[in-house]
Amino acid sequence: MFKPKGISQNDLKTLEKVTGLKSIWKRIESEGFRFYCVGCNRERRLAPPAKAGSPKFFAHILVTASFLTVLTFHWLQIKGFVFFVIPVGLVFEAIYRMKMRDALVCPDCAFDPVLYLVDQKKAVRQVEEVWRKKFEEKGFPYPGEKKRPSRSAASKTA
Repeated sequence: MFKPKGISQNDLKTLEKVTGLKSIWKRIESEGFRFYCVGCNRERRLAPPAKAGSPKFFAHILVTASFLTVLTFHWLQIKGFVFFVIPVGLVFEAIYRMKMRDALVCPDCAFDPVLYLVDQKKAVRQVEEVWRKKFEEKGFPYPGEKKRPSRSAASKTA
């Protein structure tokens, strides 16, 4: 079996344990998502988000639920904590999903892959509108459309 030359991440960890020295090479934990936009063929990179289900995510939920419980303790007592954990978790999850969905939309051509999966015609129309505006700003006709006669040319024929 072919094994690439060089030192892998596991080899670096082993070296650090054995020698006690830290490597100067940066570890690549997660580069996030790298892909090309379908609409404009530009490389896109999404930073790795704080993952839902991670300890940090649950810590945020617990701290927020605890804070809300302290604010409403004289009404709900300790039952308020149980009352707030699920709704706060749902709100955090909804915010996480909205941020990820917003990050997927291309800033250059407005291609939305989620919208494309749900309604292709609407996604195509959205991208066409953005490109039409870009062509109008530059003063070029949109491809596939005939060039509109200018007013001066129309007044000469009339």
